[in-house]
Amino acid sequence: MHNDHVVIDAVGHTYDFTPDNRKEGVPVELYDGFITWLYGYGHAPMERTTDGYLLEREEWANGWTTEELLRMFFVESDVDVVAMHAVNFYNLFERGANPWPQCQAVKAAAPERVLLYAAVDPLADRAREFEHMAAAAESGIDGFKFYPVSGLVDEKNHAVSYLFSDDDVQEYFAYARKLGINHLAIHKAMPTGPGPNEHDKPQDVQAAAATFPDMTFEVVHSGWAFLEDCAAQLTMNANIYANLETTANAIVRMPRRFARAVGTLLAEAPDRVLFGSGAPLTHPQPIIEAIANFEMPEDLVQEGLPEFTEEVKGKLLGGNMAAMHGLDLEAIKERSRTDQFAAQRREYLEGPPQPWALKRERVKVPAA
Repeated sequence: MHNDHVVIDAVGHTYDFTPDNRKEGVPVELYDGFITWLYGYGHAPMERTTDGYLLEREEWANGWTTEELLRMFFVESDVDVVAMHAVNFYNLFERGANPWPQCQAVKAAAPERVLLYAAVDPLADRAREFEHMAAAAESGIDGFKFYPVSGLVDEKNHAVSYLFSDDDVQEYFAYARKLGINHLAIHKAMPTGPGPNEHDKPQDVQAAAATFPDMTFEVVHSGWAFLEDCAAQLTMNANIYANLETTANAIVRMPRRFARAVGTLLAEAPDRVLFGSGAPLTHPQPIIEAIANFEMPEDLVQEGLPEFTEEVKGKLLGGNMAAMHGLDLEAIKERSRTDQFAAQRREYLEGPPQPWALKRERVKVPAA
C-alpha cells in the first residue's frame, strides 16, 4: 500500500530475453535489435536515474527469475497485487517474450497477490489457440491478452496485423465469454512493428466493445499515442478501460506528458483508468511514488483536467482495478500487512532503496 491506498499493478511481465530464448532461424541481430529497441524506448528514457533504478542494457536484458520478480513487486515496491500478462511472439521467441509458465510460477508463489492474463494469438492456428484458451481458463485465469501483431512481417517488411473489429477475431472474444472469461486486455497505442500503423490505433476496440457489452476491454498503453481517440472511446463505451502501462511510467521523467495524457483520460472516465507499469520494463516504485506526490499543473486544471485528489489517486492506483475484478480492498490491505512478503517489505524500508537487488547479485553488474 501507499498512503493507505491499495496498489494494483494492471500489467506485470516476465521478459525472457535470454539468448537461448531466440527462436531457431531468427538472426541474432534481429533478436538483439528488438531487445535494444525496447530498452531504448521503454526503460532508458523513463526509469528513475537515481538510487540505482536505471539498469544498463545488459543488466536489463538477460531475463528475470521468479524470485527476482516477486521481490521487485512485493518487497522493493508498494504493489499489493499484480496482473501478470503473458506475451507470445513465437516468431521471435522460443518460449514466448513473457512465457506463460513463468507467469503461472509467479502466481503459484503468491496466489493471493497475482492475477493472470493468458496470451491469445488470432494469427496462429485457430483450433490450437482455442485449445490453449480452454486449458488456461480451466487452470484459473482472470483475463486474456491480445496483440494486433505476432512478430511476422510480409514481403514489404510490414508487420502482419489484424483489427479487433474483424468478425473472425471477434470469434475469440465469443469463445472467451463461453469459457467464463470476460476481461480482455488489448495492446494498442504503442508501436508494434514496421510499416503502416492502422492496427495500433484504438478505434477497432470500440467496435468490439459495442458488440460485447458484457465484457471489459482494457486498452493497454492508453494515451501513449492517439490520446484523443483513447479518451473518446471511454465516453462511448462503459466497458472500455484505459490501462496506463507505459503512459503511467512517463510521470517519473516526463511529468507534463503524464499530466496531459492521464488527465485527459480521467476527465472522461475517472472510474475506468488503471495504473499499470509493465514492470520490469521499469521499476514500479518510482511510478507509485510520483503518482502519490503528483499535483496537476494549474494551467491544465484551468483547461478542464481534474486535480489529483487523494480520492483520484486511490482509484487510479488500485481502486478501479479492484472494482473491475470484484476484489475486496480491505481484504487486500489485511493480506499486505500480514502475509509472507509483509515482514520482508518492512525490513526493506528500514534501509536505503536497493532496487533490482536479486538480479544485480545474479548478473554481478554494479549499480550505476
